[in-house]
Amino acid sequence: MSVLSFTGPRFTTRRMTLAALLVALELILGKLSVGDPTILKFSFGFIATGLIGYYLGPWIGGIAMVVNDIIGNTILNTGNMFFPGFTFSAFVSGVIAGLFLYNQQITWKRVFIYEFFQILITNVFFTTLWLYLMSMTSSSTGSAFTALLMIRLPKEVITWPLEAIILMIIIRQLARVNLNLER
Repeated sequence: MSVLSFTGPRFTTRRMTLAALLVALELILGKLSVGDPTILKFSFGFIATGLIGYYLGPWIGGIAMVVNDIIGNTILNTGNMFFPGFTFSAFVSGVIAGLFLYNQQITWKRVFIYEFFQILITNVFFTTLWLYLMSMTSSSTGSAFTALLMIRLPKEVITWPLEAIILMIIIRQLARVNLNLER
């Protein structure tokens, strides 16, 4: 076992089917949310993101998350504005999940570290940056970015252990099933 998994599986029909199922799961769980999506949004999409990384690796996982973002913001759009930065964030999210979870021994430490980096990079940094850029006007300053970050940061600190615990329980249970995708 390495610290991070930079390689992924071969792209087979079985993996493509699994990717489609996990993208559908991500779309469904992502729509089950509470709160304002521009600032405080709690959803269960992180479960499917973790499963995508666990089963598909970093590169197929990144592509699956891009497909998820495009479908979610075009076909199944509920009034949110499409922004390419969020598509990039989705790719990064899938890659991070695959790097930490694919072909790795799933431990509490690994899942907590994965969730920390996932939340820090995609939710705290990129999402705050994209929201700031989308709302930027000629009078916007760096203090607006800091204010937006201070609004979003407490939510991310609270959800970090919750997401890690839920994801750990689900991946451990699915690991017992031992899906054989190599046939």
